[in-house]
Amino acid sequence: MPLAGQTRRDLGRIPPIPIIFINLRYSLLYNNRQIMKHILLLLLGLFVSSVLINAEAITPQAKIDSLLAELPNAKGDTNEIKLLINLGSTISLLNPIEGISYSMKGLALAKKLNLKGFEADCYNNLGKNYKWNSDYAKAIEYYKKALTINEILMHKSGIANSLASIGGVYLEQSNYPKSLEYYQYALELNEELGNKSEIAHIYGNIGIIYRLQSNSKKAIYFYKKSLELHTELREEYGIIKNLRNIGGLYLQKKDYSKALEFFDRSLKLSEKLGDKNGVAMSLGSIGIIYTDLSDYTKALDSYNEALKLNKEIGKKRGIAYDYLSLGILYYKLSQEVDPTDEHKESKYNSLDNEINLNKSIGYLHEAEELYKKMNNLNELSRTYDALHNAYYQKGDFKSSVDAHRNFKNLQDSIFSFENTNKILALEKAREDDLKQKEIETQKIKIAEQEKREQMIMYFSIGIVLFMTLVMIVIFRLLKRSDKLLYNVLPVSIAKRLKKKEHPISDYFTQASIVFIDIVNFTEIASNSDPQTLVSDLNMIFTKYDSISKKYGLEKIKTIGDSYMAAAGIPEVQKDNTYRAAQMALEVKELMEDYHTANGTKIDVRIGLDCGPVVAGVIGENKFIYDMWSDAVNTASRMESSSIAGQVQVSERFKIAVTKFEEFEYIERGEIDIKGKGKMKTYFIGSKTLETV
Repeated sequence: MPLAGQTRRDLGRIPPIPIIFINLRYSLLYNNRQIMKHILLLLLGLFVSSVLINAEAITPQAKIDSLLAELPNAKGDTNEIKLLINLGSTISLLNPIEGISYSMKGLALAKKLNLKGFEADCYNNLGKNYKWNSDYAKAIEYYKKALTINEILMHKSGIANSLASIGGVYLEQSNYPKSLEYYQYALELNEELGNKSEIAHIYGNIGIIYRLQSNSKKAIYFYKKSLELHTELREEYGIIKNLRNIGGLYLQKKDYSKALEFFDRSLKLSEKLGDKNGVAMSLGSIGIIYTDLSDYTKALDSYNEALKLNKEIGKKRGIAYDYLSLGILYYKLSQEVDPTDEHKESKYNSLDNEINLNKSIGYLHEAEELYKKMNNLNELSRTYDALHNAYYQKGDFKSSVDAHRNFKNLQDSIFSFENTNKILALEKAREDDLKQKEIETQKIKIAEQEKREQMIMYFSIGIVLFMTLVMIVIFRLLKRSDKLLYNVLPVSIAKRLKKKEHPISDYFTQASIVFIDIVNFTEIASNSDPQTLVSDLNMIFTKYDSISKKYGLEKIKTIGDSYMAAAGIPEVQKDNTYRAAQMALEVKELMEDYHTANGTKIDVRIGLDCGPVVAGVIGENKFIYDMWSDAVNTASRMESSSIAGQVQVSERFKIAVTKFEEFEYIERGEIDIKGKGKMKTYFIGSKTLETV
């Protein structure tokens, strides 16, 4: 966002995008009553979001475990890069060092395959992990590399993501004008793209900027907008963040009961999601409340638990914050503990005020060192202010004066007249661009109106009707074509083919295959005329189709009188064996007393097996979705070696399906299976035929 006297070219790599600022003039709140009104609106939004908070969520660790389970099957292709990118992103909050490792592996593979889009994603992941590890210089370096690639690719959502990420790093460093500048760029792009989730995150972060600048009115405005969007999108992590933000506003107003209510809600939801970072942040905020209330035992419990979690996940900023909080707490203890009151002593604090004061100074210097490395000026200034008070109480007046001087210098830097003017200039530029955009919009509307009037003059109703008819015909043909394609292939596969992905090949670690074959079909066919035969087969296979759909199986193909279906493809189904068994048993029940229209009794053999498969579409003409594996061959052998009216399954299918349902079995023993040798097989029956 250009500052006063600065052109867009001066911003280097930042793309020349029209700058739109949020017009805040009509949204400012002017007194405490209006502030409370907006807080009540926030509470209403949170009440609506309570339904979401009760929903089950997949924890980060569960997602990580799932991705790690898939990784060994990756084959150095795009799928492996995607897994590494997902791992690098998901693990960042729990272990940024491992996140860096996975992101580096993904980057190396993306470069090897010359996939620039994935390369940018890996750079973004590296920036994210280095940010969580508080290495801000590295974070900005990698975010800018991602930004450069996304600019070359003209990938707007990627550009917006990189800009917002850079803004987040500057926010951590207390460079509020620079942070707001990047957030404004990212906001404008996401508004253009209609990306509500990213808009919600940016609103929340802009609210933090204004809170840290002591502008609670604007902070509440942006928190409210952020919460509304996160609630609408059912984004639990966004809701957690806003719970903490609102709790912080109540804490500033010294309304401790309300602040504790919001921090406690954010804590419980973070624990439910397995979000250690969120838990640590909530505990740190709760510790501040108990410190202000002089309940030092609870405060110390909260701080020490937060410190333990931040050390586990390697979050240096969190560690520094906990050190600062502990330093402030021990300073207060040194002022308030009565050496004659033995009941004040606890597992954390001493009755000796000198000991507590030394602990305070020790923790504050730990915080000072970390904040210096992170260049977090706002928190560093708070640390110096606390050191000034502690040294003064200790009687070390030289150190007290030095700390106070450092505090004043940082305050002047953070809240300088220049910084205030930069932020005001950014706001005014945003307002001016909004006005200009509104003028341009009106001009476009007028021009479009004139164009419509000319079209009415120059084109007759007959031409309009003709064109409309042509479009309707084309639309119906396209719709019919799509419908035909979706009838022939699974919808997800058809969509991939339409996107020019060909050939298609997917690997599934577990799928279940069902083969059904009509007994003595050759003899039946020889005694039937072709039309009757086809009609009978159509009626039977249509019933199979209905049962297959009922249990979520994919019909693969029919060959003569043989019908093949599969569960667990093209979409993974963990209970695929159960689904396949239920379909087979219902077909068995259907065919037990099935007769054709001319009274011919139809018997079938059914065979099932499960295991890894490869599925996909090959060839250039007459596409068919097919699958190949040992499990497919074995399922076919289970059918061909079965007997009329029975469902024969392999031993591995029996073992796999028992995890989901106990069926009745008849052990057939070991039989000679063509191409497989001796195999133990079973005839399967069911205690129940419940619908899935």
